[in-house]
Amino acid sequence: MNTNTQHTINNGFYNGKVVWITGASSGIGAALAVELASKGAHLVLSARRQEQLEAVLAECQSPENHMIVPLDVTRFETHASAFEAILARFSRLDTIIVNAGIGQRSSIADSDLEMERRLMDVNFFGCTSLTRTILPHFLSNRSGQIVVISSIRGFISSPRRGMYAATKHALHGYYEGLRSELFQSGVSLSIVCPGYVNTDFSIYSLTNGHSTFGQMDEEHLKAMPAKTFAKRAVRGLERQKALLLIGGWERFAPWLVRLSPGLVRWMIPRVIKTD
Repeated sequence: MNTNTQHTINNGFYNGKVVWITGASSGIGAALAVELASKGAHLVLSARRQEQLEAVLAECQSPENHMIVPLDVTRFETHASAFEAILARFSRLDTIIVNAGIGQRSSIADSDLEMERRLMDVNFFGCTSLTRTILPHFLSNRSGQIVVISSIRGFISSPRRGMYAATKHALHGYYEGLRSELFQSGVSLSIVCPGYVNTDFSIYSLTNGHSTFGQMDEEHLKAMPAKTFAKRAVRGLERQKALLLIGGWERFAPWLVRLSPGLVRWMIPRVIKTD
């Protein structure tokens, strides 16, 4: 049994590959790190919180094979030096998972331009800037994998999540355009759209006055464990699937929007909780 497991690891898609994960200090990013480490990947873990990154590193198999690169994705001027540090250690990068993100728990009427910019800087520009930083490396090698962690709300919006949904809709427009530019380049692109996952995401979501929500909302509390999400996501990424919708019933929302947009518009304000 152990021999077969080791054989699978040694011959897996991610074995020996260098994978850079942003937002790796908790939640989905941390779960992906642990799962990919078990597949034999060499990880680069990035987030603002050094101590939390070290805790995630300690949970990963073969921690000596990985590195921590602290990073605030909104400090765009530091992206190039972070990438240089990775190349200095590993000489290459095979996969980037742009996962860093922040949520919203406020109405548009009670929000302001500063909050909108904060959400866009983290959720959109933080992703696109990092992608443009590593893209020449991938193109020159004619290989590489770009993974974008979006959301089911990249297809559908709802009350008190409108600005967050806007950032995810923007990601889809940007990366679908990039996907067409990467045709026959050897570089793959996958967009992963989680539904509700049991993480602390809602706790740190922005509310009115730019404070944080400070509690786990009901949807996330009862949702899929992050470990389960990570296993499903990695299975799809190993097959380099273009789009992954992962979650409970909510993963069918994009198809419902396509089939009956009028019904969705009628349902959302009547069914979706706004707390």
